[in-house]
Amino acid sequence: MYSEQISNKYSLNEFKLIKLLKNVQCKRCGLIYKKNWFDKKTSNEIFNQIVPTHPKGWDVRSKKFNLNFFEKNLNLLSKLSTLNKKFEINKINRELISIADSLSVKNKEEENLKKKLIVSIKRFKFEKINHYLNRLKNCFSSPEEFKRFSGFSSMCLSRHIKSIVGDINNYSEIGCPLWGSLNIMNKKKKKCSFIIGKPFQFWGQQCKKENLTCHNLLNKKIKKYKDFPNLKRKVDYLGAYLYLDHVINPVSFIKKILEYSNSVGFILERSNTGVPVQHFTGWNINSIKYLAKIFKKKINYSFAPIKKTGKDFFLLY
Repeated sequence: MYSEQISNKYSLNEFKLIKLLKNVQCKRCGLIYKKNWFDKKTSNEIFNQIVPTHPKGWDVRSKKFNLNFFEKNLNLLSKLSTLNKKFEINKINRELISIADSLSVKNKEEENLKKKLIVSIKRFKFEKINHYLNRLKNCFSSPEEFKRFSGFSSMCLSRHIKSIVGDINNYSEIGCPLWGSLNIMNKKKKKCSFIIGKPFQFWGQQCKKENLTCHNLLNKKIKKYKDFPNLKRKVDYLGAYLYLDHVINPVSFIKKILEYSNSVGFILERSNTGVPVQHFTGWNINSIKYLAKIFKKKINYSFAPIKKTGKDFFLLY
C-alpha cells in the first residue's frame, strides 16, 4: 500500500521505487537497512500528507474484527474483482487477510484452517474462503494477542517486564498511543508519559479520525512530550513498539532513550521475511545484541507469546 501511494504521489513507477529502496545488510551486526532512503522533508510528507493516518493503530480501536464486517467486505471484494479497480481490490484484500490473521485459534486443526483461509483470500478463491470461514466462525470472539486488532496492551507482557526490571512506577511509550499500555497503566495509578515521535519518522500530527487525533485519546493525566525531556530521575521503563525500524540513526535514538529511562522494550517485526518499504531498518537478535553491547546493557528476548505472531520483544536493561 505504501509503495503504491508514494509512487502515485511522486509519479514514479512502483517497481522502480521498490528497487531504489533496496535492502542491504551489515556484515558486522546483521542489521538490514535501505541502501537509499527519503530525506526528512519527503518522509514528513509521507507520514503527514500521503499516508497521514496510521491504519494499524486505529484498527486496535475499530470494530472491524467481527464476522459481519468480514462477510460484508468479502461480498464487496467479490463484486470488485470483476472490475478494474486495483487499489480498492488490494485494500479490501489486505484488510480481510489482516482480520483472518488475527483469528484466535485454539488447536492445530483450526490453525491449519486459518492458514488455508488466508491463502484462499490471497488467491481470490471465494468458494474456499466461505468454506473455511464457516468452520472458523467461533474464532471471532476476540482477536489474537499481539496482532493487528489487539495491539500490545498485554498484562502478560507487563508481568514479564516486571519479572526482569522490577516494579514499574514510571511508565513511558513512544510512537503510537493507541496500541500500548498507557491508559491501562494510568488506571493503575502509575506515572505515565508519552513521547511524540518525530514527524519525519512516525505518524501523529495528522493521524486522526472524525477530527480526533490519536494523541487526544490519551488520558489527560498522561504527560506528553515532543522530545525526551531532561528529568531529575529516570523513568523505569519505556516501550518503543514497532518504532525502532523507522529511525534513521538508531544509536543516537537509543542513547537518548537510555538517558531518559532505565530500561527499554522493543517490539519488532521479524526481518527474515523481508523489510517493508516504509521501514528503514530490519532487526534480528544479532543486531540487537550488537546494540546492547554498544551501551553495555543486558538483553532479554525470552518472551515467548509474541514470537508466533512473527514479532519479537527485546528488553534492554
